[in-house]
Amino acid sequence: MDFRRIEMIFLIVFVGLNIFLGMSFFQSQQVDLATSSGGTTEIIADIRRDQIKLPKLSTKTPTGGYLASTSSGELASEVRKLDHQYPRFTATDYTVMTSTLDTTVTVKRATAVETLTKWLTSEKNVLHGSEYVYAAGLSGTNSYVFVQKVGGRLIYDPRAQITFTVANGRLTSYTQTYLAQVDVLRADVTLCSAQDAVVTLYRENELPNNATVRWTQLAYTYLLDAKGATVYIPAWFVGVESQGSKNVTIKKVNAINKTVLKTRD
Repeated sequence: MDFRRIEMIFLIVFVGLNIFLGMSFFQSQQVDLATSSGGTTEIIADIRRDQIKLPKLSTKTPTGGYLASTSSGELASEVRKLDHQYPRFTATDYTVMTSTLDTTVTVKRATAVETLTKWLTSEKNVLHGSEYVYAAGLSGTNSYVFVQKVGGRLIYDPRAQITFTVANGRLTSYTQTYLAQVDVLRADVTLCSAQDAVVTLYRENELPNNATVRWTQLAYTYLLDAKGATVYIPAWFVGVESQGSKNVTIKKVNAINKTVLKTRD
């Protein structure tokens, strides 16, 4: 028997089998993608049939990863930089500072965000104020919340925000927390889209009939405490308004694995 001929036959069969398996895998991937796309389209249709109103939802998939920070008394060490204020710390670890203004500041509702944004950029008014940006979804009628932005990443967590209290058109006080150091734990991965997050909420029965999805925002949220550090993950925050109510409930979806995150009590 011609062994070279047998080897050639086996080689041809082996290459052909690999090509076949490769084509089958590619076709299965295409089917999976089509099924996923079709499934999402059907779910969106179901959402609309349940009279749930949606804003324009992005299908873009951003990137993100895990962050970690350690508790810091940075505010306490720099508090002398503030002028005409009476700051006090309401946490034993000196991480939560509430400051009452000596002279109140006029804040008109129509231009409140612009006024406060300009005011907090001065180090004499707010420590590290330029590192915070306004978060409309977290704010209320008389309170304006600014969240810390680190390396282009928003952090929606009580440990990294400023809440301004406005009464009768006057800024009287504010509460601040600050993360002095934030480290990236691992390389960024592809995250789910805003549309994926809303679909996840619907699948998990987190969107009642006749509700309205007011807004979506990608930001980092608390995950756990480990070895003296706090770990944050990227999540989609979704503002949901129930029928007949002007109150907006904030839902959260883990942007890495598309699971609903329950709000801590």
